Amino acid sequence: MLRLFGFELTVRRSAALIGWGAVALVIVATLSPIGARPHIAHLGPQIERFVAYLVAAAALAVAYPARKGVILLCIVAGAAGLELAQHFEASRHARALDAAVKVMGGVTGLAVAALCERFWWKRSPTRATVRHTDGAPHR
Repeated sequence: MLRLFGFELTVRRSAALIGWGAVALVIVATLSPIGARPHIAHLGPQIERFVAYLVAAAALAVAYPARKGVILLCIVAGAAGLELAQHFEASRHARALDAAVKVMGGVTGLAVAALCERFWWKRSPTRATVRHTDGAPHR
């Protein structure tokens, strides 16, 4: 557990902060005028899109492990909706390719989180051996 400014941050809380921060950054970057769009030097916009959605989806999947289906739905709907919303900004343009890259990044983030979760459960000896009073394994 991490303490930050007097608050205790668990892995899930930290992941939620990172995930929602990434979502906010994605919204700002997608809907801001093209000249004000934040970018990372030496990375192309497609890589930036992919990584932003990967980070958001992976962090949210860690924060809310039972909600991966909802996260996937929100990634797909959010990517499509934000691309369409670019029609309201004169300097921006909506493209199906951009939405597809965002969805691929989100799906990759979910897959990475799911694989890490599976790996963690197999490697964690305390999780595998702890049992409830009814004899069911603790998960």
